[in-house]
Amino acid sequence: MNASSEPLRGVVFDLDGTLYDKRALEWFMVRSMPLALLRLMKYTRVRTGLAGVDCEHGEAIARLTLDRLSRDPSAQREWQTWIRERYEPAVLRGLREAARLYAGVPELLARLRNAGLRIGLVSDYRGVPDRLAALGLPATSFDFVLVTEEQGAMKPAPRMAATTLAGMQLPGAAMVMVGDRAFADERFAAAAGMRFLGVRPRGPADATWMPWPAVQARLLAWTGA
Repeated sequence: MNASSEPLRGVVFDLDGTLYDKRALEWFMVRSMPLALLRLMKYTRVRTGLAGVDCEHGEAIARLTLDRLSRDPSAQREWQTWIRERYEPAVLRGLREAARLYAGVPELLARLRNAGLRIGLVSDYRGVPDRLAALGLPATSFDFVLVTEEQGAMKPAPRMAATTLAGMQLPGAAMVMVGDRAFADERFAAAAGMRFLGVRPRGPADATWMPWPAVQARLLAWTGA
């Protein structure tokens, strides 16, 4: 940690791809929905393209998502049904059956909290309580939970950064964001004035991006937990 930085008093985590390796979930989705692969790819692409968008209300961002999927009202109704009845249930099955929390996640959260740090979770996509339950991680592991989609925005929207600072009750300089997406999580950390650690399950590591075990070791070293 930079010698001029404030001591860490809070850690904010992303969920998907950060607390578990989402490649297992992605493969599960492909295997379980082979006939809907093109639809799955389009939905993923549209959701990724909403990074930084702020529609102010959850219903408005849901409408924008449908508009980007199709301009045809009948097709939009098909998309709504597919998302509700096929995609979201498949995600939960994949989390239960294929995905696993990275080793030591519950213990790390407990150690950080016992050391006096506030623990936050900021996820873009709705259904966080169900996704945490599917992973076997109690929502009570976190002092603050923000689901940006429910607020009508996606990371790194500035309003979501401000909401996180208010909810964590800490200045950005006293916190670190842990995420897996540079275009969303790293930029979100910058918008909130937080330090950033990136989870990279494979590939070269550097001072910012590294595998989960190194991220965990860095957090423990920084906090003395």
